[in-house]
Amino acid sequence: MSKNLLVLASVAALSIVSGTACNKSPEGGVAGTSNSFKVVAPALPISLKQGDKQTVTVTLDRESGFQQTVKLDAQAPKGLKVDFDQKSVKASDSKDVSLSVTADKDAALGDHIVKVTATPESGSATTVDIKVTITQGARP
Repeated sequence: MSKNLLVLASVAALSIVSGTACNKSPEGGVAGTSNSFKVVAPALPISLKQGDKQTVTVTLDRESGFQQTVKLDAQAPKGLKVDFDQKSVKASDSKDVSLSVTADKDAALGDHIVKVTATPESGSATTVDIKVTITQGARP
């Protein structure tokens, strides 16, 4: 039994190291064609102390035929504020966009979900969730 656990742990570790453990949205645009895209977000939870801010990268992974402008929106629960450095991404723009996540000084402790939605000019929108873990901040 311990041999099986060791093999399972090794496979899980290799998946993380090789990059197969990623956080991608379903296809947006026209799924199953070259006119589609995905949103790639951090695979591991963002860890924030109350009152802190962290910036992460969200990537638009475009298929070869997808040349549309994509509008980005992020929804966060009470106690968290989110803001993209650009809310609209053209095909000629960088595929990487910065998302700032700020925890209020009194944000609820524990795990929260930030929902990122990417909406193309035509076709289907897609969403990806980013997990945020809030821990206790410094007390005066």
